[in-house]
Amino acid sequence: MILATIESVGEVGYSATTVREICRRAEVSPGLLRFHFSGKAELILHAYERLLKDFITGLLDLVRQECIEPRERLAAFVEACFDPEGHSENRLSMMLAFWSELRQNPNIRGPAAEMFMSYRAELVAVIEEVAIAEGNADEVDAGLVAISLTSLVDGLWLERSVNPQGFSLRDAKLACYGLLDGFLFCGTNEQWLQERAAGRNI
Repeated sequence: MILATIESVGEVGYSATTVREICRRAEVSPGLLRFHFSGKAELILHAYERLLKDFITGLLDLVRQECIEPRERLAAFVEACFDPEGHSENRLSMMLAFWSELRQNPNIRGPAAEMFMSYRAELVAVIEEVAIAEGNADEVDAGLVAISLTSLVDGLWLERSVNPQGFSLRDAKLACYGLLDGFLFCGTNEQWLQERAAGRNI
């Protein structure tokens, strides 16, 4: 049923994704759906959680690789965030549907907040490692950096989902490297310098 929800939202949009449509795609009865889920809103939450977990598992695997320097892990995180193969149309459609439902349905805000906090905590840890390696741990608020980075990534993908031609994925990465440069590297971040020297390519 979760996969049917993802498929439906990706193909026909949130409004047209009804309980009846989900049941048709999943080949189950409405009674069985309601036995497992309270309704469409809960399915949207679980569907988004499934997509997010699938996506961030790869990201967290990158930032947890202790054999790689912290700065390189953070760069790999940015690169993976804007890998087009990891962002299908279904995922973008589900992201929009989830954020829309989140604003209107207070019942899913708690579970959503827990999901985001767990994801962000992992990122905070690697940012702290970078700050220590750069010798500016006392000056860096890793929590603020993580919030800023994840919010920027989400915002860029939301913008791109409604205006795909507005900017390139390379520009999106450039924006993230610029943010990290300002917080952590004071103009010395190699990725930021390379991208900036190459110029923007919209």
